[in-house]
Amino acid sequence: MAPSPDDISNKTIKCFSAPLLDLLVAIFNACLKNCHFPDAWKEASIMSISKPRKSRDLFFSYRPISLLSSLGKLFEKILQSRLSDHLLGKGFIINEQFGFRPNYSCPQQALQLVEHISEGFKHKRKTVAVFFDVAKAFDKI
Repeated sequence: MAPSPDDISNKTIKCFSAPLLDLLVAIFNACLKNCHFPDAWKEASIMSISKPRKSRDLFFSYRPISLLSSLGKLFEKILQSRLSDHLLGKGFIINEQFGFRPNYSCPQQALQLVEHISEGFKHKRKTVAVFFDVAKAFDKI
């Protein structure tokens, strides 16, 4: 795995000693306190990798990938976790929201939908479902 643009790999971060982790926590807390996300953490190194079973002679046989700062990704993950916990704790995320939530999956959502429809039939209620397919809504750069 290639290192991030700041040349710090995830493996390196996992091996940090306690004093380095304390320093990293202090940096992250300062970023939160000052509402600052360092520019270096926003930069990406873009490289292309070949698609499996495609000719390496064709431009379209390659897929671009962005290598982002490992420190920036760790900071984002911590923010995401804290924000998610806060929103769930305050009841801002409804139980029907399954996307981007740990331990919630498509099969669970499908089961909930089937149960809702079955209840509607059982009690002779009208039941309506609306589906949006946004799989290719943003497939262009």
